[in-house]
This record gives sequence, structure tokens and C-alpha cells, in this order.
Amino acid sequence: MVTDELDQLLLDRFHLSRADLITALKTIPAHRRWAATLTAEEARLLDDAGFVEDPGAYAEIAADVVAHMARLISTAHTAAVVASGLGVKASRVRQRRLARTLWAIDDGGTWVYPVLQFEPTEEGVLELKQVRGLDRLLPALPLDLHPTSVAGFLLTPQPELRVDGQPKSVLDWLRSGGAVEPILRLVEVADWAAR
Repeated sequence: MVTDELDQLLLDRFHLSRADLITALKTIPAHRRWAATLTAEEARLLDDAGFVEDPGAYAEIAADVVAHMARLISTAHTAAVVASGLGVKASRVRQRRLARTLWAIDDGGTWVYPVLQFEPTEEGVLELKQVRGLDRLLPALPLDLHPTSVAGFLLTPQPELRVDGQPKSVLDWLRSGGAVEPILRLVEVADWAAR
């Protein structure tokens, strides 16, 4: 049966369930080929410069984004786990989500909290601690930033954030005791450049 084969492939290849995939797909904007149509002259110029159309490129990128999104959601903590782990009431978690000092993703009407914003804990430990400085950084990020873009920003080494001469990711920088201000400047420059 096709359903069983799809479920098995999702589990084997991505360690995801069908529900994880559906939730992730809902976060991706609809592909509207007509919105990206080029004139014949624009297409010729791009072809002449070596930028030829690659029909599989969109599918590959979309699959990568969906897989990353599904992993973010499937490994995220529930609000109840975050409240318990931080030792606060559910209302405080909701306040922090609304203030954007805790990063949350809408999982079909339920908010989940990506694990990468918390310090790694021992297996079975019920205490959570948010990575130092994220409560100041998260509100500075654009509201409409896709969750995979947030994760990419937090996990990608930045040339401006160096420890022992090596570029570090935002999370590694903060975990090593780095100041939040250089990261806020990165966000400010990116915001300015996007305008």
C-alpha cells in the first residue's frame, strides 16, 4: 500500500511521521510558478550567463526546508514541558512567547518550543535553561522570519563571531560567554540590507 510505503520512507529517511510532514508542509508558501515568470529577454540573458533552469532545484530545496521544519517541530517541547522545565506557570510561558523572548512555532494551533534554544540537558532531567542572551536576541529578529531561517541563523557560523580565531554560530557564541551586542548588530545589518 502507498500509505505504508510513504510512512516507512519518512521514518527511514528523515525519522519523521506523516503528521510531522503535513505540519511542516503547511509552513511553506504555495508555489506559484506564474509569480516568477521571466520575459523571453530576461530568460535569454540568464541562460547566456550560465543560469539555466533546473527543474529539480525547487523540489530539492522545498524538500530540504520541509525536512528541517518537520525536525524542528517533531523535536520541540510542548508548552507544558517548557513551563515545568523552567519552573514557571503556563501563563508565564505564554507571556514570554508573546513577548518573543521564547521562540515558539505554531504546530497547527498548538505552540511548540524548539529544543535548540535551550541548553543541552542530561537525559531524563526535567530542568530547562534557555541559552543565555536569546531572550534579548529573539525579539530583534523579524516577525515574519520562517522558523527554518531562525534555526539557520542560530546554527550557522558567522564570520563576525570568532572564538580562538574560528567563526562560531550564534548559539556557540552565546554558550561560550560571548556578548549579545555583536549578534544584535548582525540582525540590524541584515534587516537594513533586506530593505
